[in-house]
Order: sequence, then structure tokens, then C-alpha cells
Amino acid sequence: MTDPRSTTRRDAIKLGLLAGAGLAVGRRVPLLGEMPTRAQEILTRPIPGTDERLPVVGVGTNQWGARGEEEIAPLREIVRSMTEHGARFIDTARIYGRGRAEEVIGQILRELDAHDDVFIATKVPTPETRDAGVVSLEACMTALGVDRVAALRVHFLDGVEILLPILREWKEAGRARYIGVTTMSEEQYPELERLIREESLDTIEIDYSVLDRAVAERILPLAADHGLSVVVARPFAGRRGGVFSLVGDRPLPDFASEIGATSWAQLCLKYIIANPAVTVVIPGTDDPEHMIDNMGAGRGELPDADLRRRIEGIFDELGG
Repeated sequence: MTDPRSTTRRDAIKLGLLAGAGLAVGRRVPLLGEMPTRAQEILTRPIPGTDERLPVVGVGTNQWGARGEEEIAPLREIVRSMTEHGARFIDTARIYGRGRAEEVIGQILRELDAHDDVFIATKVPTPETRDAGVVSLEACMTALGVDRVAALRVHFLDGVEILLPILREWKEAGRARYIGVTTMSEEQYPELERLIREESLDTIEIDYSVLDRAVAERILPLAADHGLSVVVARPFAGRRGGVFSLVGDRPLPDFASEIGATSWAQLCLKYIIANPAVTVVIPGTDDPEHMIDNMGAGRGELPDADLRRRIEGIFDELGG
């Protein structure tokens, strides 16, 4: 499960930390709905319509198909780091990690006694029948070792007609606090818009990055208008390559220090978090060092509109 870009990113993290050592975090007015926090704390955003708040950085677990202690150990360290440093959102799915991710997460949470410290959001694959949908949902709970989770979503909008009624029943029964849908396909955005307008959803998960801004014009404003929480996946991905392959060994722009960003990952995550419609961003990783770096994006200042345009300009010039 080694990321081919890991060496480049690890070197960039170390260089960024050295360059950013001793930087003071300036004061600012928090964004709408954002909790003022001390510099060392991760910013939080409210789940619309509730009193619950989420730290703005979580983790995606598509790579968590671990087998054996050697592979599980770094994943355990990620969860430990999250709970110790204020992050709590763990995104997973029935098919992640070649079908192993939920089971691995369940094992880690038992070992750390951390079920109450995390927000588990999982996704259900396409069922052919209602009974098959219920079986898949029960399998999620069994693998995670829980009776209920924070959020249940329909994966890739597949099987919405079958699954959404079941998810509503499970929400009413207290087995999920929030229900919703996910997609990473621009071709599905019209259907996503319809579901946001016509169905009683609590949350959506979409792809959004400085390299892929398709949701910014319509989906994000629509979700905000309808009071939905927004989970952002694939924050480093683009249609013609990813963030790390594009920046290579380029140094961070000078203005990164103005918002306390000490790595390209933090700069790109802060770009996303600065959109007030975004509730939490979930970069996927199985590397504890990357998780620590990612959590740094939730601390300190966020880019204003001018800095966001400058970040976009950098990647536009790089051909992103």
C-alpha cells in the first residue's frame, strides 16, 4: 500500500516544517459557523441544523485493507493521532480496502477503546433488492463492531431508490444520526442536484480540489442552501494528474506562511476548507506522518478570496 509519491511528499513535509518553524498564527475573524479556537486546536464546523460540530480534517480509508500487525500498526497510529490531536471523522465503505477497511477500523477502535471518540461514516454498495440492502447494512455494523454509526450514505448514488428508504428507517430507529449520498462523478451531478432538492438528506460526499473545482459553482451552494453537511474526498486529485506530481520539488509560495501552511498538502487542504460550505475534508492515507501533516491544515488561518485565486493560479500554470 505504498504511495508512489510518498517520498516526494515526505521530503516536502520536512522542508516545510523547517521553513515554517516559529511562525506565529495571526488573528482573524472566524468564518461563518466556525468555532474560534486556539492555534493548536483543529477548527470545527457545525453539522447544519444540529448542535454537533466536526473538526474540519478527517481521514479516508480506501487504502485500509491491512492484514497482520505490521500493516495494521500504522493505521492504529493514525487513529491514535487523530483522537489525541482533535480529529475524529473516519470515512469508510463496505468495499474499501478490498472489503477489509471496516473490519480493520473495528479492530483498531476496540484495541484503543475509541468508539466514543470518533465519527464513523460508511457507505453501502448497490443492492439488487431491499433484503440485500439490509444484509449489506448489517454487515457494515458487524465489521465495525457497532450497533449504530454516525452516518450512512448511498455509495456513488447506486441503488438510491432501494437504499434511501432503508436508511431513513435506520435513522428513525437510531442506528444512524445522518443519512446521505456520495458521488465522485461529474456525470452524476445533475442527479445529485435532484436528490438534494427532492430528498430529505443530511449529508453529501463529493470530490473537490484546487485541481477539480466542478462542484464549486452549483453543488456546494445548493448543499448550503438545503442545510446539508458536505464531506470532501479526493482533495489532492485532478483530471490531469494530482497535486504532488504537479508540484514535484517546487518550494511553497511565500504567501503560504501568511496562513501557516508548511506543506503543499496543507496549502491545498486550506484552500478547500476556506469554502464555508465544506464541513470536513477527508484525505485518504495509510501513513501516520501524512495524517499529522493533514491535520495541520485545520489549524491557524485560512486563505481569503485573493489567496485562493493565487493558489488556483499556481496550479493553472502547472497545467492542473
